[in-house]
Amino acid sequence: MEEKLLKANKESFKNLIKKQDDKVLEIEKDFLNRYTYDAVSLEGRNKVTYEKVTRIIELNDKTGYSEREIKEVLNHVNAFNHVIKLTNDKDRLNEEDIKDLHQILEEGIVLGGVYRNVNIQIPGATHQPPSSVKVYDRMKRLFNDLKDSNLNYFDEGLLIHATLAKIHPFLDANGRTSRLVLNFYLIKSGYIPISIKIDKRDEYFKALEEFKVNKDINPLKQFVLKLLNDRYYKEILKLQN
Repeated sequence: MEEKLLKANKESFKNLIKKQDDKVLEIEKDFLNRYTYDAVSLEGRNKVTYEKVTRIIELNDKTGYSEREIKEVLNHVNAFNHVIKLTNDKDRLNEEDIKDLHQILEEGIVLGGVYRNVNIQIPGATHQPPSSVKVYDRMKRLFNDLKDSNLNYFDEGLLIHATLAKIHPFLDANGRTSRLVLNFYLIKSGYIPISIKIDKRDEYFKALEEFKVNKDINPLKQFVLKLLNDRYYKEILKLQN
């Protein structure tokens, strides 16, 4: 159902954006602000408000919050812009691209682009990430297995996204990194990128946990398909008004 609806929404949106450059630019600007806010807020540590995120991005207003919180906002903007560049330059992502994205996210905060060398526990999760000594092997295996797969962009993006969440290769910013990767593959699939709002947090984490524990990626796939359809619906309404 969601897949059929998505095909129709994708075509409707594609037809509507023709010769509406001003509206398209506004949609892209609004999405970047919302996506950045959702991205830095989803794990609950960054307390910057949506209005402040907008001011940071559009006016370079850096007052009122910690240096780390401000950098997380600006770094995410840079990382997303890098994703857009990658969609023009590359067919698919590799392990080094993942590290590069993480490094951009952590610029000026901690050392980025380096796999963790300590074991970690995720409070409340049924599945726990592998020990640090297994991270390198699990990441290599992921991309080696992808070389022999016949997955389309959409399904490859889902698998990398879910597997990064399962391996948790970095000490911090794993979620932001994996969601940027997912958006790379959505754009390569011809779709618009998506953002996961805080009110969808529990549903999102539950879908990820199904993959981590039971190797079932379908709940995550249905979750992403619905997010895509919801965003297309909202953007189509904007273009029609």
